[in-house]
Amino acid sequence: MNAEIYKLFLECFPQFPMTEAVFHKLLDTDNCQIIAHREGDNLAGFTAVNGNCIRLICIAPEFRGKGIGHALMQKSEKFIAQNGFKTAVLGGQDSELFIGAVTPEEQWKNMQNKFFENEGYHARNGCIEMRMSMSDFDFKGLDIPPCPNNVTFGYIDEDRKAELLEAVEKVSADWVQYFTFDSPIFAALADGKIASFCIVDINADTIITTDKNTVGIVGCVGTVPEHRHKGIGLAMAANAMQDLKSKGCDEIFIHYTYLDWWYGRLGFKTFLQYWFGEKELNIK
Repeated sequence: MNAEIYKLFLECFPQFPMTEAVFHKLLDTDNCQIIAHREGDNLAGFTAVNGNCIRLICIAPEFRGKGIGHALMQKSEKFIAQNGFKTAVLGGQDSELFIGAVTPEEQWKNMQNKFFENEGYHARNGCIEMRMSMSDFDFKGLDIPPCPNNVTFGYIDEDRKAELLEAVEKVSADWVQYFTFDSPIFAALADGKIASFCIVDINADTIITTDKNTVGIVGCVGTVPEHRHKGIGLAMAANAMQDLKSKGCDEIFIHYTYLDWWYGRLGFKTFLQYWFGEKELNIK
């Protein structure tokens, strides 16, 4: 079954030619309930359900328009309800594959997703994913504000964890849980104190990772309030990108953001839109 669902995923999302191992890692296949629909010997479609999240739905192109998607959604929602959940959500923010429903740009601009709205889902929110090829990245040619002269850049050692977490708390209390030093922390220091920060990953398994590229991540980018509007955050992110490029990253991936205008100043382009839908279940 695993090989079949991977093959069908590639048919449905050929723009993400990840390896089978990366696909199953990101989907967390072993902890998902796979609900399949077959037409004869062919896997015509499936959903992957984890908890109350429908993490993925794929329908083979030749079997679309026959009600298979609707039938799979009903079966998935029944399974979710039977496991004690009152609400079904799409994707789920802990999913490393798709954290919402992949949505065409024109629908997403209006916070719509016609398929899932027809299934009774309502939008809670949405976000985008962005990427940039390092072959297009020109650190010295960036059109960003000059950074104050008292600012330096570099990686933060774990012995400064308390100071770092205090800075993160000022930006977003929800982010504190992610700053564990399992991945390197890059920062801007103003007069030696942490002014801006981000988590980086030099060789990450992502939805744009293939067997031919090395993908870096810059995530949880934040600047403490007293140092905002000085160009520090942009300069810090640019320096982190330059470091990832020097370490051999072919592309950099920005996960789960709304700030296309901000990352766009560094050269990032949006390539994916998510619609965060949910539905109240009244299934007995």
